[in-house]
Amino acid sequence: MARGTVCVHRVDLLHTAAFRHAALHALLFLGIAVLLATAVIIEVRHFGAQQLHATVTGMSQRIVADPDGLLDIAELTTEIAQRIRHEPYGPDYFQLRDSQGRVLVGNLPNRQLAPGWHTLAMPPASDHSDNDDASAEVFVQRLANGSVLVVGRDRSQLVQLNEVLLSAFLIAGGIGAILTLLSGLLLSRSYLHRVEQVSENASRIIAGDLGARIAIADESDNEFGLLAHSLNTMLDRIQTLMEATRQVSSDIAHDLRTPLTHLRQKLEIALQDRSDAHGLHITIAEAITDVDAVLATFAALLSITRVEARDRQAGFTAVDLSQLLTELAGDYQPVAEERGQVLQAHIAPNISVIGDRHLLTQMFVNLIENALTHCPAQTPIELELQQKTHSAIANITDSGPGIPAAERQRVLRRFYRLDRSRATSGSGLGLALVAAITDLHGIRMQLLDHHPGLRVELLFTNPQKDRP
Repeated sequence: MARGTVCVHRVDLLHTAAFRHAALHALLFLGIAVLLATAVIIEVRHFGAQQLHATVTGMSQRIVADPDGLLDIAELTTEIAQRIRHEPYGPDYFQLRDSQGRVLVGNLPNRQLAPGWHTLAMPPASDHSDNDDASAEVFVQRLANGSVLVVGRDRSQLVQLNEVLLSAFLIAGGIGAILTLLSGLLLSRSYLHRVEQVSENASRIIAGDLGARIAIADESDNEFGLLAHSLNTMLDRIQTLMEATRQVSSDIAHDLRTPLTHLRQKLEIALQDRSDAHGLHITIAEAITDVDAVLATFAALLSITRVEARDRQAGFTAVDLSQLLTELAGDYQPVAEERGQVLQAHIAPNISVIGDRHLLTQMFVNLIENALTHCPAQTPIELELQQKTHSAIANITDSGPGIPAAERQRVLRRFYRLDRSRATSGSGLGLALVAAITDLHGIRMQLLDHHPGLRVELLFTNPQKDRP
């Protein structure tokens, strides 16, 4: 396989988790069907036996009923003979024996049976049906005159009902199992298609195509859509980080090349002119200044990296934001006066947020110093903090030149500087560090037009109103 290529393994449809689950469900379905069929057959058999016993008992009572209270054996024989003449082969069976055990009349096999219920196997010749396992449920009772009356009914219908039920459950269970397996195959195919889409996109990303995304189509309301959306969000974040890394590498090479080139030129000049000790000292001092600027740039980059790594979020505590901004306003108001500027503070009391006090301090320091640096003399600068219903808003507002709308997202990138700012000192990392801190704390930052000037709005969504 060539280097850099990625192999997407094809998964056998029968070995997917979805098909295994479908097969397991089919087995469970068959087990439940067997239990249900057994319970139904037992219940139907019991109910049929009860109905059969009730029918036989009713026939027996009607035969022996005598309105005069006397039971004549001759009349009883005649009545049974008439019944047998109409239905010689069932489904009703009779037999009458005298007190000596001799058969007087009947169409049942000649067997001596004790009083009670019995199941008799009937010879095939006595049954017009094709059932070779013909049987009858009979009731034997001894009459008052000593004779024995046997009354029975054919059980073939009950047997056939049991067989029909068993066949129906077997057919239904088989069809259900087949349909379950087929649905498992279809489900496996659908799942496998989606998994292969994810695998193919992952392979494209591994091969270097960071713009590859998983198609969501109209599935945003199901688990596949949610998974695809989460993966695409993750891929967007990864692509952003990778592009930022590339951009940082390029910017570092570009922005550090100039001071390092100047440093090398100064050192070469100092090396060539060894006679002027004073000039050599001046050159070394300038070189140290250039090195300090480079080191400051790397320190700022390391600060941004640490913030973006989110390794300090676990140590967040409650920070009194009102007190922090009040202290910063007191520290920078003299600085603003020295520059001929005015720093005004309007800070609501007793507002706290969850975060890192050092990073929040650094964020506001960068924003205040940015406003002081880029605004001319006599420019008012305002630092404001106010409480909202479920949030707190901090604003750093100035009336300086502002930032064009097209540049407001770009100035948050590392090393990006506006053309008019290139003459001022700085590395172009201040706002990038601010953006990293706001992202870490979940603060929504907006750069807005103040007409004229710039208004930086910071929305805190986790404020805590302290008790005075």
